[in-house]
Amino acid sequence: MAEKGYSGREGKKWLRVLLTVVCCLAGIFLLIYAVNFCCSLSLRSYIRSLEPVAYDSAPLVPVYDEALGHYVVKTDRDLKVMMLSDIHIGGGAWSVKQDRKTVYEVAVMLRKEKPDFVILGGDNTFAVPGPVFRGGGTLDNAMVARDILELFEHEGVYFTTVFGNHDTEAFGYVGRKGIGKLYESDRYPHCLFVSEFSDPDSARPSVSNQIIAVENSDGSLARLILLMDTHDYIDGSLDATINWKYDAIHPAQTEWARQEIVSLSEKAGLTGGDVLRTICFFHIPIGEYETAYRELEANGFADTLDSEYVEGVWDEELDSDLGGRIWYGGCYRKEDPPGSIDGFFEALGPDGIGSLEACFCGHDHVNDAIVRYRGVLLGYNRSVDNLAYSGIAGYGSQRGCTVFTLRDGGEWSYELKNVYIDCGADPEAFFHVELNTPLYPNPVP
Repeated sequence: MAEKGYSGREGKKWLRVLLTVVCCLAGIFLLIYAVNFCCSLSLRSYIRSLEPVAYDSAPLVPVYDEALGHYVVKTDRDLKVMMLSDIHIGGGAWSVKQDRKTVYEVAVMLRKEKPDFVILGGDNTFAVPGPVFRGGGTLDNAMVARDILELFEHEGVYFTTVFGNHDTEAFGYVGRKGIGKLYESDRYPHCLFVSEFSDPDSARPSVSNQIIAVENSDGSLARLILLMDTHDYIDGSLDATINWKYDAIHPAQTEWARQEIVSLSEKAGLTGGDVLRTICFFHIPIGEYETAYRELEANGFADTLDSEYVEGVWDEELDSDLGGRIWYGGCYRKEDPPGSIDGFFEALGPDGIGSLEACFCGHDHVNDAIVRYRGVLLGYNRSVDNLAYSGIAGYGSQRGCTVFTLRDGGEWSYELKNVYIDCGADPEAFFHVELNTPLYPNPVP
């Protein structure tokens, strides 16, 4: 009897210890959540303190066309489209100053350029643990996504987005579909995001696939703006996340894009295999970025038969295993040539339906090189990252946007902008910023 009583007391003792540990962990979790939530509220308060964009004339409002099944915008005058990428709002206690700096820089570019609408190139958020992974410290990626939505809603700027690898990953609470539903919410009328295709047979379906049709003043279709989801990682494991096993565009997405472009071209009255010219935006570069880089590097960055250097630099750290400076989709598949991984360029490029005119991506934060590969412009947007790369908040040569001008009749042009030199941001605000020094040494060419 004595032994049984002793055993019972020991059992109760361990139960109390276990409950104490659980309660302590729950308390710590709630405290961290409360602190990060307060940081998010503080960031939104800062956003509301900024001046909204003052347009000189009414922006060209995209309208959803039920017959086409896409948003349509008319070029009654020059249409100005801005690309911003890799904003990387951390949303937590470890990124308060960096987040405010990023919001400030985005607001400066919006007020300076006054775009008709913005395309976000992915990695809008960086909801990962801090300071271990240099994240903000919150894992609530939906809360941080609302910070982005609040920013553009307050500034009064129309926008849409593709998703990057950091918008949804192993650390985040909410998956890609959930984040997509958040961007589609009626609460944010300036957000034009519509998930027009999601590959249902994929274990990790894409969400941010969308087409915006651009019309001439006479109502004819001038060209298409295509947004493609390059996914995040090959699976949802922590191993894939921390070892950068990036996914790529899936065949089902490519087939959807091909069919939509052909269908819209037919509705536009094009015949004989002619198709609407298309400018594509995505987050992770496709393999042809790497193929063109390798060709140019081997030729001393002089033009080759297929590859032509246009402008900009590659400043990503050289990775000997990868073979270059480009973290393209499927780069972990060392046995496959880069250009053979996704089939996107082959389907829409010169060997396919021939609609692809240009591609612009983000992801590689300090690359802003632009090349022409087999007649198709392959470009990087400048990043707005102040957080994910160690020390990047103090360097400004890569920070900015790309401004596209689409004209009535179908002509278009682009211009890379630096937030400090071209848009007038203060390089001493929040952190001292080096304007003429790259983050990593020896950028090329």
